[in-house]
Amino acid sequence: MTLRRKMRGSVLALMNEGRKTQIILLDERRLDILVQPKLYTFELLDLVASHFKLQEKHYFGLAFLDETSHFNWLHGEKKVLDHDFPRKSGVLQLHFSVRFYVDTIGILPDSQTVELFYLNARQAVFRGQIECDSETVLELAAHVLQACKGDFTSDEETREHLKRLPVIPTRTLKEHPSISYCEEKVIGYYKKLLGTSRGLAIVNYMTIVERLPTYGIHYYEVKDKREIPWWLGISPKGIAVYDKNDKTTPRRLFTWKHLENLYYRDKKFSIEVHDPKRDGGSIVHTLSSFNLYEDAIREPVEQYDDLSDAITDPTTQVSVSRRTFGTSSVNVHAWLASSPQLTRCIWSMAVAQHKFYLDRKQSKSSLTAARSMSEIAADLSRSSTSLVDSDLSRSASSQSLPSLGGSRFDLNMENLESQKAEREMFKALKARKEALEEALRSKLEELKLLCFQEGELTGELPKETPLEAGERVPTFRRRIGTSFALSPKTIHKKDQNEDHLATLELEYELQSKITSAAHSLAHDKSVSKYVRKQRRQAYSRASTKLKEMEKKLTEARRKSSRTRTRDDRQGGSSQTLCTRQASSTYSVDAASFSVSTKPSAQSLTREPTFASGVSPEHRV
Repeated sequence: MTLRRKMRGSVLALMNEGRKTQIILLDERRLDILVQPKLYTFELLDLVASHFKLQEKHYFGLAFLDETSHFNWLHGEKKVLDHDFPRKSGVLQLHFSVRFYVDTIGILPDSQTVELFYLNARQAVFRGQIECDSETVLELAAHVLQACKGDFTSDEETREHLKRLPVIPTRTLKEHPSISYCEEKVIGYYKKLLGTSRGLAIVNYMTIVERLPTYGIHYYEVKDKREIPWWLGISPKGIAVYDKNDKTTPRRLFTWKHLENLYYRDKKFSIEVHDPKRDGGSIVHTLSSFNLYEDAIREPVEQYDDLSDAITDPTTQVSVSRRTFGTSSVNVHAWLASSPQLTRCIWSMAVAQHKFYLDRKQSKSSLTAARSMSEIAADLSRSSTSLVDSDLSRSASSQSLPSLGGSRFDLNMENLESQKAEREMFKALKARKEALEEALRSKLEELKLLCFQEGELTGELPKETPLEAGERVPTFRRRIGTSFALSPKTIHKKDQNEDHLATLELEYELQSKITSAAHSLAHDKSVSKYVRKQRRQAYSRASTKLKEMEKKLTEARRKSSRTRTRDDRQGGSSQTLCTRQASSTYSVDAASFSVSTKPSAQSLTREPTFASGVSPEHRV
């Protein structure tokens, strides 16, 4: 009897044991709670909304990421732990985010809702969920700085803010030469916002974002029957079909007022679109009665088609419209998802958006007039604290959440943002490094090719040839018939004089530039006296060295001039002597550049001899 009571007590304890859950808020803070099995989703949403003092909760929701990185939204009337979460041990992560969008923030009466929409848009731009060009991203980053940090103060402080705030995504950094370039562009936009209030900066940010074509759309990756990939975009306007490489311009848009049914089966998601003009579709059915679902059930088994099989299958979830039409047509469009869970996620989002559309349509007459942007900006500016600084203490008024006494909150937002920014910067720098390494490899290949060409001309491979480790050094043969002999004394003596003079000229030119730079630094009045004194001393030393090099260069030029004159005189006398002593005439073949003599008995039997002081080793 005692053992049975213990077992019963342990079973009850396990049933009442909750699951550790971490809710990621829009400002990147984390809310850690222990979710009990009896807790409903709408109760958990009320708890999160109470921390923001949020009144318009119907625009927001809680979602988790599945294996395909898509948001799966929790049903409000369903218990939290009854959802099909990923089978991973550990803490369950839920995201608090905007689920239903509006065309403009002007229809939002609550300033807290406007600010949450702003935080959601800022997060979506950084994650790449809202696509826009890099210039728009940098301009939006400047508005974030103005809203968070106020007016511009200095370049260094702004760069520090950009490192901590997640406002520039990695893809934008990859499109530009460096991170400094992006920071300079943001600083340029930031300086133009001088004097802009916090509320106006948020309003301007949302005005830019609301004009972007990818704002307010939930995208899902699907394929058609021919295995062609597409994007399905679900929004308050309807369901749109986008090309895989273009999320901005839809191929087709099915508005909610033309949609009849939404259903799915396994991996297949289908919609029925009312189309009286018969403008196309994969399967066309004529409605002979008021309801297509009832017609499929009453249809004989031998007349079943794909649509009938899908509707009558017990696993099919159908959302049936109550509108009735006369004799018209319905087009059925179907797509395939990667998993049944993703298909169910698409269907659930489509049904929720359609219901949101109908609710908005019915309550349009009772809505108050839209506020002007100036009124919204004034309300946001009058707020003494932003949502980031709001009080996140737990509300004790809710009696349905007795287990939340041990809740703890990670408020170290600045560290989280700093770590995220550092990771993004590391990715950008790594990509930049790979690009530079690839450019270096290309240039080394070009240099190796040029060195090989030089080796073919000279017969020797240059020392600068970039050979890889273990690569065999190629051998080159001199071209036949292109060598001639000169005096080695003359060659070496002339080369040494010219090399010495060229070296002095180069050193003099470099020293003159160094002296000019030292002169500019010495007259810079923006530094301290101690630094100016050091710079004047450096300029004096550089000037003295330049005068010494100028004297050396003048002497070297004079010496070179005298040497050249003496060599010219000796060359003229030796040429006259060689002309008188020549016993045979030489001719140069212009085509092959080979030196030949007139045939004689000695030249046919012996190798040619060379003049004194000339050896075959000094041929060019």
